[in-house]
Amino acid sequence: MNRNYEIVEGIYLVQGENELDLHNNFNFTGFDYSITERKLELYWVRSEGDWVSRTTPRSVKLTFSQVSELRFMPRKQGIPFSEDDCINSIGYWVDEDWAEGVIMVEPNQEIEPEWLTAIDFMSGAVLAVQAERADAEIKA
Repeated sequence: MNRNYEIVEGIYLVQGENELDLHNNFNFTGFDYSITERKLELYWVRSEGDWVSRTTPRSVKLTFSQVSELRFMPRKQGIPFSEDDCINSIGYWVDEDWAEGVIMVEPNQEIEPEWLTAIDFMSGAVLAVQAERADAEIKA
């Protein structure tokens, strides 16, 4: 998949001079999926926590284009709903016996074309997508 950003250590979205901590400094607010446009959009807003600098961008939108597969695995029961807006990591979903959940890759590791980009949340929910392109839009 072609992207205009990188994910570092599973939680940092890096684009140009921006290195955004999506785990600690942003809250996931939702997603929109268009079947006819084959497009998935994911939304984050800056956390209101006092540890987050006011110079941190206000929002992030990831747009996946030419989506060929979308999966959503449900949240775990018993986890507080307050964990639904916090990502645990961004990595890959692999349909292999050796993979247990979302996996991370090393910086120079080859990504297999059948692996889905996956976002797992602190609630246990997982969103996995296969697309031709992904673009990040950061708003100050």
